Parts: sequence; structure tokens; C-alpha cells
Amino acid sequence: MSTKDKKTKKHHHHNAKGSVVPPKKSKNKHDRKKKGTRREKSSTKLHATSSNASLRGFDSRHRIKKAPEVSSDGSPFLPTITVSDTCVNFFTEQTSTPTKAVTVRPEKALTPMAASPTPTAAPIMEPVLVQPPPTPLIPTQTVVTNVKWKAEDVALGYIEKLDATMARLEFIEACSATKPSVEKDCLIWKKNLQKNQSDAYPILDATMVKLVNEPDVYVNMSSITVPHCRYPILMAQMPKRGCEEEFWKACFNESVVMVYILMGPEDEKNDFFPTTSGAYVYYGAMFVNIRKVEKMDAERTMYTIEVLPNGFSNSVIMNVYVHTGWEPYGVPLKYANTTRSVIDVMNFVKTSNGGDKLLIVSKNGCGRAGFFLSLGAAFCCLNDSSEPRIVEIVKAIRMQRPNAVETMKQYASLYLCLLYYIKKISIPESLKQKVEDVTKGLEGLIREDLSIMY
Repeated sequence: MSTKDKKTKKHHHHNAKGSVVPPKKSKNKHDRKKKGTRREKSSTKLHATSSNASLRGFDSRHRIKKAPEVSSDGSPFLPTITVSDTCVNFFTEQTSTPTKAVTVRPEKALTPMAASPTPTAAPIMEPVLVQPPPTPLIPTQTVVTNVKWKAEDVALGYIEKLDATMARLEFIEACSATKPSVEKDCLIWKKNLQKNQSDAYPILDATMVKLVNEPDVYVNMSSITVPHCRYPILMAQMPKRGCEEEFWKACFNESVVMVYILMGPEDEKNDFFPTTSGAYVYYGAMFVNIRKVEKMDAERTMYTIEVLPNGFSNSVIMNVYVHTGWEPYGVPLKYANTTRSVIDVMNFVKTSNGGDKLLIVSKNGCGRAGFFLSLGAAFCCLNDSSEPRIVEIVKAIRMQRPNAVETMKQYASLYLCLLYYIKKISIPESLKQKVEDVTKGLEGLIREDLSIMY
């Protein structure tokens, strides 16, 4: 018996109920004798009978060898997953508690789920590299295999059908079909013009977020049903100075836990929350406290913010991501960071239970916020193995939030961002020239219509 085994084994008289019953005290001098030396212990013999009295001396001097323990969790370790910087892979494995000893065998590499998305569906993904675990006791080399993106065939078929010359006509069609009737459908917005960043961006009464028990309080925020997303997403303007209380009250009432703010250099003065860790501000009755500040990169900063009404004990914790570098009526300077953020947003929405909300904010809550949301819907559509129709996505969002995606540059950039996303897979040689031609056509359209708004 090894030293380790000796330390882990217990005497019979220390076991729980069901073990050998400890004997009564005996007046025998031998029973009261203290533990002897190793030689004395080894020479002690067990009596012929198996009574408790006969085990009394033996029990305190000898250790019973216990069968090796079997792990209660018979499931093997999961494989190591290497995920690309713009996608998330999702794996499922059913586990069960074994009722008897089981033999652990290495599992095969799990494959991505292909089911249609539900609130707990697989997040947006791209091709990933799967590294299977090594076989126990047998030295093996690391094997890297490519897992085909489930939407790869759909994406390549989509590229074949792209026509850059149609983008301008599509945008004009989307704008003309979604003009709101201000006198009929935007009455609340019209009564509160002084609380808006601009009088050129009306919002509909039907989709406006209203505060519970405070119907007269106005906040420029809309609840949008997004194609291929089961639960609504909120869009809002940056609150004007003096309107911060209503904004944060709406965020608290709607249980917002994630906020994306898209701004350019001219928007940096719209400081509707403190920006240093530990700072707090009371906006009327709303307490806004900065718990953490993290600089993600040159264009993105994350704030962890606690929000609650004065006198309340239960607060809402929000992760607020501020994106800079978004020029007015334009798009981000770099597609990479935006693609990562849009994928994170859509993964959150597609796996949410609907209780926690997502909010997208830009100066007027329309152009840049609409671009961000439309791009996310296109990603979701593609990963549902459907060819995204940009014009239909933009129409659906503009019908609920007028002027979402407000310029030709933003509309054409939706195609460019989508191509950037698809190009993460291996484009066949036969399609590379098509991708290059479409890209040049869209970029030329943006330069020509840079200042055109519809």
C-alpha cells in the first residue's frame, strides 16, 4: 500500500451508519492499550470469529483497503475550440449522471447546430477550426480540421446574384415606400419638438416607448421588430441636455442591459452620463453610477453602468459600448470592429429570452442606428441559410423608425459590410473577380451620391 493510500483510508469505527457497530467499552487491559509500534501492529492477528468484540483490537490497528473511487462524472472533457475573431461557434452535448462505473472514451469533434434559430438557438457563426482532444495514454499529434460554415453555399450563391447597379434604385424604392404621415402618425413627436435633436426625424406614435404610469412623459425611443429576430430591439436618439432623466427612466423600465452608442467627433459633447470609473450623477430622480470603464480599442470603450430611480434598492446593470469614428450620415471608418459588434448584438438578441433588452443609440436614432441594425438583420438572415434582401430589411425597419438608413452611402455600405463578412470564408477563384467588380461598383456609387439624401 502506498503512502498516499494510507493517508486517505479511514478506520471502520469512523464510518457512517451501516458499517461495523463499535464495541462497548471493555475492562480488558489489552483493549485500553495504546497504539504500539509498527512491529506490534503487524503481529496482531484477527480472532477466528467475526464478532464485534473480536474486531475491536483489529479495527484500530489495521486499515481496510477501499476499492478505487470512480468519478461521479463519466463524461469526457470537451474539445478545445478555436473561434475566429468575428464569429461564435455553438456546440451542444447532452450529459447524464452514470449509475455505474463507465469507461471514458474520447469524443469525436462536435459539429455546429443546424437548427433554425429560436431564443436559445445557435449564435451567428462562421467557419471555425476544431482541435480534437488527444486519445488518453496514446501520444497523438494535434489535428486541425476545417468545419464548413452551414451558410457557405447560400453565401456563395448570393454573391453570384449581386448587382451593384441596382443598389441606387433599391434605396429610392425603400425611401419612397416608407414616408410617414406626420400629421396622422407622429402626433406625440410633433407635440414635443423641443425635446428632439432635430425636427427632421419624426418617430411614430405606434412604436414609441411609453413609460408605465406616466403617459405624458416623452422619450425619443422606439421598439423595433427586426427581421429574423424574435424579440424587439430599441432605437433612440441621444437625449438632449435636460432630457436625460426620461431617457434613463425608459432604459430602467424596459430592462435594458446592453447599449450601443454610435457617434462621431461632433457628438462627443452629448455627455448624458459620466465617463470616469466611480463617478455618479443624479438626473432628476434617476441615479446613474459608473462602475467600470474599459478601453477596448481606439474606437470602442465599454462602460458598466448602474441605473436606478432614487429610493429604489434594485438597480439595472448595463454594458454601454461607445463607438466613435462614425461620421454624420455615414458609416464606421473600419468594418472589422463594426462587424464584431454587430455579431455580438445579434447573438445576444437571438439567445435572449425577451426579458432583457438591447438599445442602439445615435444622434437622431435613425441613420447610423438604422445601418447598425439592418446589418445585424442581414447577418441573421444569412446564418438562417436565407439570402438576405437588403431592400426588404431596410423597408421593414424604416416602416417602424422613419429615416433609418438615411443616405445612399449607408445603404451601399450595407452591401460592402456584408461582402466583408462573407469573404471570411474561402472564395472560389471563379467568384473573386465578381466580388472585386461588385465592390468597385458600390464604392463608385458611394462617391457619386455622397451628399444625396432621400
